Amino acid sequence: MRTRCSKADRLQSDDPSSLPRCRRAHYHSQASDGEILMRTVELPGTGVVTSALGFGCAGLFGLPRKADRRAVLETAFDAGIRHFDVAPMYGLGLAEAELAPILRRHRDETTVTTKFGIDPTFLGRIAGRTQGPARAIMGKYPRLRRELKDAGRGPGSGWVGRLLYASGGFDSTIAERSLRRSLHALGTDYVDIFVLHDPTADLIGAPEIVEYLNEQRSSGRIRCWGITGDGVEFSGGAEVIAESAPLIQTRQDVFDAVPGPADESAKARIIFGVIERALPILQSYFHQFPEERVRWSTRLGLDLQDESCLPTLLLREALRRNPCGPVLFGSTRSDRIVAAADLASEDLPMPTGENTEMLEELAAAVRQTQPGLHRD
Repeated sequence: MRTRCSKADRLQSDDPSSLPRCRRAHYHSQASDGEILMRTVELPGTGVVTSALGFGCAGLFGLPRKADRRAVLETAFDAGIRHFDVAPMYGLGLAEAELAPILRRHRDETTVTTKFGIDPTFLGRIAGRTQGPARAIMGKYPRLRRELKDAGRGPGSGWVGRLLYASGGFDSTIAERSLRRSLHALGTDYVDIFVLHDPTADLIGAPEIVEYLNEQRSSGRIRCWGITGDGVEFSGGAEVIAESAPLIQTRQDVFDAVPGPADESAKARIIFGVIERALPILQSYFHQFPEERVRWSTRLGLDLQDESCLPTLLLREALRRNPCGPVLFGSTRSDRIVAAADLASEDLPMPTGENTEMLEELAAAVRQTQPGLHRD
């Protein structure tokens, strides 16, 4: 019998006390009406405890109206999400200030990640002040909208990205300047997680940066620091930073390898991009091989004709895969945010069960048709 993903059965979790430190999930007490609230996770070695699902603010400015963006953030908080991921480049310099009202009202309940190393250019900041009307116009031109969405990855994403964003480098002076600006924009006197934003292999001065970040952690201006990047691994100077960092934040989906036990015991980990690449790849695979959709529906006990099924499956697997920190999810649609939060409230088993093994088999089958899926 196949189930509809919108009515997915709740899963039974392993006993948290029997798991390694970074695999232990912490739970809020149940509400008086018995409702299961958002699961929480502890980032090992940091003292930071937050919701298993985090809200990524990178796409928030897809909504032209400020009132709509604020409503989305309020929906995320009301749904139980307590971790918010932001950066100076998001919203062309405006996203941190957009998050500030939530932090002012709920600072003790929320955690926030911000970053340093990529900022909007002068032209980008000017564009940021007029992006409401501009985005309304872009709604009529899908190709332009796609180009600007791709440019949102930063200065390495084509000519539009270079016009709107720049990397000033990574050293203690730049980090301090960025931290001061972020604290002011967020309206807080500390950030929970402060990370290098997509550093390249030619980064130099790693010991100086590490020393500065550890000093800020000791002073209480940051609770934890780390490094983030689009790949699953770092190289060169960025690798040196990653080896010292208490936290790694990387793009990861079902087609990427899961970190081994040695990594899990030492590093806090935040993952993002769990649906963005994997969903269209799986949709294309099942469109090309419709008999495989039928076969995998039967094997997984799910109705893969249901359009909500694959996103649900991918997000659930990411939540299972990453017990060492939150999984980031972003949307401008309140119904999808609530659905994702409901999924993160389930008691999920560790990634050793039959369903996980079958999903790995599915990923392997797709790789055979698309050999270039490995991500460095």
